Amino acid sequence: MMLAVILMPLGILLGIAKVLVTRLDLLNSIMAGAVPVFMVRNMGLDARTTWIIFGVTALLAFVLQHMFRIGKIVLGIWGCIAVGILYYLFRDSSPYNARLMAAGIGMGIAAAMNAVFWMLEE
Repeated sequence: MMLAVILMPLGILLGIAKVLVTRLDLLNSIMAGAVPVFMVRNMGLDARTTWIIFGVTALLAFVLQHMFRIGKIVLGIWGCIAVGILYYLFRDSSPYNARLMAAGIGMGIAAAMNAVFWMLEE
């Protein structure tokens, strides 16, 4: 019983990660929704307004990806750049060259995953 209680949050997190990896359009929309949140974080807005900004932007990005080919391309590129930035930031104890290489590899993997996702989607 105790083991089930401990492993349940892990299972939930792995399920969420699986959905985000298999639905890259959703992941790209979430990353696009985070951009305006980072831009307005120092403006003194309350949490509800910030979540509304995030939700509207993510929903708009999701719709644009499925309506226009340019939306797929632009948001796919943004997703790759966001992956590169995250790789670079999370390896802050590594040497500069290793951080750049990890960011480049992460961006390449994200680009390949986006390309395969959209080829299979159409």
